[in-house]
Amino acid sequence: MKHTPKSLILRCLVILLGTIVAAFGCASFVKCSSLGLAPVDAFIMGLGGKLGTSYGVTLNIVNIILFIFLLIFNRKMIHFGTVIYTLLVGTFSDLFIALLTKVLGEDPALPVKVVLLIIAVVTFAFGLGLYQSAQLGAGPIDGFNQTIAKWTKLPLKYERIACDVIMALLGFLLGSTIFVGTVLGMFAVGPIMGPTITRLAPVVDKWADGDRSEADKVAG
Repeated sequence: MKHTPKSLILRCLVILLGTIVAAFGCASFVKCSSLGLAPVDAFIMGLGGKLGTSYGVTLNIVNIILFIFLLIFNRKMIHFGTVIYTLLVGTFSDLFIALLTKVLGEDPALPVKVVLLIIAVVTFAFGLGLYQSAQLGAGPIDGFNQTIAKWTKLPLKYERIACDVIMALLGFLLGSTIFVGTVLGMFAVGPIMGPTITRLAPVVDKWADGDRSEADKVAG
């Protein structure tokens, strides 16, 4: 489907908003990390600890590596959404981590962490669904999972579970905490993200391409 300049701009705004929301979810996971990080976050935090880089910088590094992977092996997955998410999600994550630290302190109390964990799961999953509802490419990690699923001929949901298990294991070996937050990240994000994409994609289509849709009806 070809998009008008107006449609592309509006869809990119949706992607940007989704990226910001997902980044807030990542930051919330980091601030309640003692309750367990989501599988990918566990790997990112562990790797960052070894590299001496912040969570956001490490996330950007991993996303850029996976972006190059997609560029070589499955460039059809790359679009504006891929670029925006790759370049900005880590940066926004670090900004939100700093903000939450300023508001809640370095080590929030347990009840605050429990609330943060719930917020983390919901906002991360909703943010992922929101940016993908713009239908302008997948983020590097999502694109990587879809590519591996295609190569291995595994159903995507099983490939994602396998990937999450590997990420959680690597995160644990790198020093990250694996606990209830990891389980929630593994099994609760998908059921929130999927319906978000399904319900919001038609809304984004109507908002971004409404003028053209009406013109097509008249022309028809």
